[in-house]
Amino acid sequence: MLESPANSLIVLVTGPRGVGKSTLCLRTVALAKSAGYSCAGLLTLREEGDLRTVVDVRTGDRQSLTASGPTGVPVGRYLFDPDTLAWGTALLARSAPCDLLVLDELGPLEMTGGGWAIGMGILREGHFLLALVVVRPELITDVLRQFPDAWVVEVTPENRDDLPTWLAGLLPPRSIPG
Repeated sequence: MLESPANSLIVLVTGPRGVGKSTLCLRTVALAKSAGYSCAGLLTLREEGDLRTVVDVRTGDRQSLTASGPTGVPVGRYLFDPDTLAWGTALLARSAPCDLLVLDELGPLEMTGGGWAIGMGILREGHFLLALVVVRPELITDVLRQFPDAWVVEVTPENRDDLPTWLAGLLPPRSIPG
C-alpha cells in the first residue's frame, strides 16, 4: 500500500459526453482488481432513460443519483438525489488508502464545493497509487490549477478500447512475497 503522496499519480480522464469515460474507468477497475490491486471510489453510470446511477467501486453497491421532485439538487439539466450525494461523500471519505482510486466525476458542483468536493481533499492527500478522475473538457484547466502534476488523457472512439490496459499498466508491478 502507498505511504507517500509523492508516489501517487492522478490521471484526469476527459472527452466529449458519451464517449465512454465511465466505461473506461469501469474496465480499468476490472483489470486492476483481477491483478490483485485494491480499488475504491465511485463511478457514475448512465442508465436507460438518461438516468444516473452511482456505483461504489469497492463493493459494487449502487444508488440512484437522479432525483425528481422538490428535494433534488439542481445540476445542469439534472436533479441529483441529496441522499445519494451524502452516500457518495461518505464512500469517498473512507476510500483511501487504496491502490486505484476512481472519482467519476469532478464537475461544476464539485468546483463550487458541493457534491463530492471531498474528493479534492482525498486527491490532495495522495493515499493511492493511481487515481482516475473524470473531468469535463471545459473544467480541465480549473482542475489542473489544483493538481498541476496530473496527467490528462482524452478519451476518443479511436483510443477508448486500448486505454484500460494502458491505465492499469500505470500501477506498479506487484512484488511476489518470498
